[in-house]
Amino acid sequence: MDIAEIRKKAKAKGKTEGSGGVQPPLPSPPAVPSGPAAPAAPVPEAAAAVQAPLPDAAVPAALASAGLDRLFSGAGALQFATEEAYQTTLTSQEGQEDAGVAQYLAFQLGSEEYALDITRISEIIKPREYTDIPRVPDFLLGLISLRGVVVPIFDLRRRFRLGKTEIGPATRIVVSREGDVMAGLMVDSINQVISLATDRIEPPPAVLSGVDRSLVAGVGRALI
Repeated sequence: MDIAEIRKKAKAKGKTEGSGGVQPPLPSPPAVPSGPAAPAAPVPEAAAAVQAPLPDAAVPAALASAGLDRLFSGAGALQFATEEAYQTTLTSQEGQEDAGVAQYLAFQLGSEEYALDITRISEIIKPREYTDIPRVPDFLLGLISLRGVVVPIFDLRRRFRLGKTEIGPATRIVVSREGDVMAGLMVDSINQVISLATDRIEPPPAVLSGVDRSLVAGVGRALI
């Protein structure tokens, strides 16, 4: 094929493609009226960027009743006792003690229990040798020397007409004092120190088993 003819056909084909690629001009946009602008269409709630504020959460009833307000406000705080209240309480307690609870030393005489005001007791000693005294009642056993002081010894069982004290391992002599006078009271055994309400000590009964009523101040019941 002739090269000149090939070039001629290629040139003709290029002109045909160039004329087919030209697009018609676009139509002009419609004219915008010069009047007031139309209101914009409302934006759907689903497309809104800003959310409405959430409602306040309700306080549970259990939390409201827990008393948190009182806790943080200091209500119900500890109240310390004043000096005046302390002195009043202390005086009241001392008054109750002075009103009449006394301590007594309880001891045994045979099958019966007796007690002696502990404030009148000097000491308690074991039986020891004593010096006989002629022409005295049988319940006055004799005399002992206690650190240079002469002390008479009485057998309380004989004095109360409860028999004779048999000296044994538990026998003791209760040394008591009344003013300047001292006396040793021999008893079968020492029981314990007890507390008695002085306002509840009753007079001794009219009939005592062989005991002189003048020797007994009263009858009481030990406080437990």
